[in-house]
Order: sequence, then structure tokens, then C-alpha cells
Amino acid sequence: MKIFFILGTKAQFIKTIPVINSAIKNNSEVILYETGQHPEKAKNLIKKISGDFKHVKFVNGTKDIGTYTGLLNLMIVSLFKIIFKKNKNMKDQLCIVHGDTLSTLIGAFIVKRNKGKLVLLEAGKSFPGMLKHFPESFIRYYVAKLSDYLIVNDSDHKEQLINWSVKGEILTIARNTIYDSLDLVNLENKIEKNKVTISIHRTENINSKENLSKLVEVINSISSKYQINWYLHIPTKNKLKSFKLNEKLNVENVNLSDLINYDNFLNEINSSEYVITDGDGVVEECQILGIPTLVWRYEHLDSNFLFKDDNSLYLSEFDLDKCLYFFENYKNFRKSRVLDEDSPSEEVIKKLYAIQNN
Repeated sequence: MKIFFILGTKAQFIKTIPVINSAIKNNSEVILYETGQHPEKAKNLIKKISGDFKHVKFVNGTKDIGTYTGLLNLMIVSLFKIIFKKNKNMKDQLCIVHGDTLSTLIGAFIVKRNKGKLVLLEAGKSFPGMLKHFPESFIRYYVAKLSDYLIVNDSDHKEQLINWSVKGEILTIARNTIYDSLDLVNLENKIEKNKVTISIHRTENINSKENLSKLVEVINSISSKYQINWYLHIPTKNKLKSFKLNEKLNVENVNLSDLINYDNFLNEINSSEYVITDGDGVVEECQILGIPTLVWRYEHLDSNFLFKDDNSLYLSEFDLDKCLYFFENYKNFRKSRVLDEDSPSEEVIKKLYAIQNN
């Protein structure tokens, strides 16, 4: 079986590399198309791929893109190549994209232009309104409508796809492939006293001065008690500067750092007293690892399945009293790591093999 993977962001590589490894293990011919959105981070993550595969850089680049101008330029360059550079080898072949990023949309266009069979991994996440989580909301919906096969790991996601009246076949797996991603990391089992890790990057947060200002206020309220490491995505760093909020942080105990590689970051959150984040991937990693986590969001419609049972997550709703409650009681939120012997990535490949055989 031949499988194309069209990926571009850090999160896409993290969650999809286990699927690539499973495909190679099952003797599939793997072709990896890299869109060029996060080439710096992709370079290290690609090293986790085990076995032979073909690597195609769809758009050449050496620097991660973290500005709207850069993303717009990537989209224009990609559309030009999609229109004028066809790939006949992709026709009727399974082509996997992931999530709801610009690279997801670019990947969908590549596949449809070349008449491949579009497979959307981690499909069906809902949203409170098309404009509230834009552009992720639009990409999530539009690519789902384009897809021939949609892979979900929760009944709510399946129901959402049914409500959207998608035409593609819905394939259900037991868990998110991120379970396999964590197994590729050598985690140290230790907690460093008074250490807190922060990661914020969602568009609705970083584009809102109000939301970021509240976060800075919350961070300052705990900065005298903890050593805080805030790992900044490029857009987050730019917005803190443009809103002049970095000047309001108590910098004595708040360390503002660039992003670090995935393995090191996972060890940082795993060794923290607690984590503050808004990212879906980080939230799910913390839930699996059982790390006390203050989720910096007002709602979690796209991640309801993570909040269903007794777990380590606590929704802030941007409410200071709720945040203070979490800080006073975070030790009660620490849980044991959720383990699963079955591989969701293997499950994905088995279902795709069944499709090809039929």
C-alpha cells in the first residue's frame, strides 16, 4: 500500500509520526510531503521516523513561520504550486492530513488537485461559532466536507461529523494517536518543587488583549511562589510585545523562553507542579500524564471528551476566582498516567488497509 502524508506544523508531526512508523512497519510505501510551515521543528521530529520513506519538501524554507504575513505568503506560494505542478502518482492513493491548520488546508488542496483519496486524521472537533475559532473553525469544517475518510477517536466527534453531513466514510479508533507519541519520549519521573510551565498560542487568546492581560495578571499573582517557565510561540511573543504586556510581567520569577524541542518540553511539563495552557495537544498530553492543568479557555467544546471523567484538567473561564481555587488545590488534580496497551496508530493503518483491500 502507498500512503502520502502531507504535514507542516509541529503538532501534526507529533501526532502523525507514530502513524507513519506503523505504515512503514506494515510494509507500506510512505511519501512525506512537508508544507514548510514549521521546518525547524519538523527537522528534529522527522528523526523519530523509523524506516525508509520518501521526503518531499513541497515548499522550501528553513525558518518556522509565525506571522500572518508569513502564513499568507506560504498560502500563495502553495496555491501557485498546486495549480501548476501536478503529481500523477497521487491519483487514487490514500493521502493523510491532520487537524485544522493552514497546512491541513494546503494538504487538502494538494490531494484534491491530484485526485487522491483525502484522509483527515483527528476529525470532527466542534466549535462555538465559525468566527470564534477562526480560521481553525473554517478549516476544521471545510476539510471535513472535502474528505473521503475521516478518522475520529470519540463519539462526540463522530456525531459532529454526522451533523455536518459529511460525505466521507467515518472511521472510529479507540484513542488519539498522541498516546503513541508519548511512548516515543523518554520521560523522567520527577517533580521539581515550585516549577510551573506555561504554553499559550490559540488565536482567540493571543489576538485578545483582554485575555492576555488577564493571563498576565494571573501569572503575576503566583510569581512570588513559583519559578515560571513560559515557552513562547512566535505569534504569542509578538502579541505580548505589541500589547506591551511583557513590560507588566514580574520578570524576577517569570522566564520567557523560545519553544524547545518536543521531548524536552514534555519532560518540562511532566516535572512541573502544574501547567497553564490553551493548546489542544498540550491539554491532552497533560490529561494523559495526569499533570494538574489550568486550561486557559472559556469553553472546551472541541475537547469535551477530555473533561468527561475525573481528571487533571480545570477550566479557567478567564475567572480569577476559579484560577485562585486551582492554585490553592492543584495537588488534588494530580492523577496517575493513563496507559493503553493498544496502539491507535496501528488501528489507523489496519482500517486503511481494510479500505484498500475492499
